[in-house]
Amino acid sequence: MRKQMSKQTTRENLIQVGLGMVRSAGYFATGVNQVLLAAKVPKGSFYHHFTTKDEFILEVIKRYAAGEQERCERLLVHSNLSPLKKLRRYFKDLIATYGVRGGPIAGCLLGNMSIEIAAQNPEIRMTLVQAFDAWEDAIARTLREAIEKGELHSSDDPEKLAALLLNGWEGAQVRAKALQSDKPLILFFDNAFNALLEG
Repeated sequence: MRKQMSKQTTRENLIQVGLGMVRSAGYFATGVNQVLLAAKVPKGSFYHHFTTKDEFILEVIKRYAAGEQERCERLLVHSNLSPLKKLRRYFKDLIATYGVRGGPIAGCLLGNMSIEIAAQNPEIRMTLVQAFDAWEDAIARTLREAIEKGELHSSDDPEKLAALLLNGWEGAQVRAKALQSDKPLILFFDNAFNALLEG
């Protein structure tokens, strides 16, 4: 039992350390040896849990995506606010998390991995697609609720609006990363809620 717990702890430690390093430095700048050093884990232990770096990166992406889904559940599902107020609070939370107040802007891990490695690894690409689809669905559900409650026009298409919001957010993240400034994130927010989603 103790041995099993140790294995689980080592794997968890590697994923958590890898998540932090990949978020800040990216796929190519994060080497297995760097992760091992930061996690204080011998090389044999790494390859006991992951056969390749890409298998490890897949788990890191899944962990990141799970965290973002938890944010969606907390702020978009388990809330008594009106739909658009929930969505406003959700994106404000994203800005607070990913903006300069959270440290140097590293951008969205899903977006970064899409640019860096998706074209070279089909399995990673599909994992990213699934993560984006789940994220888009969560936003679309909230927009559908806003339409049902009369906060948006009945002619609005929640799926298209969700895609536009997610694409806009990802683009703002890239610009914010380049500028190391919240300005693109705030501009996205202002245009999304004062123009695009104006009921």
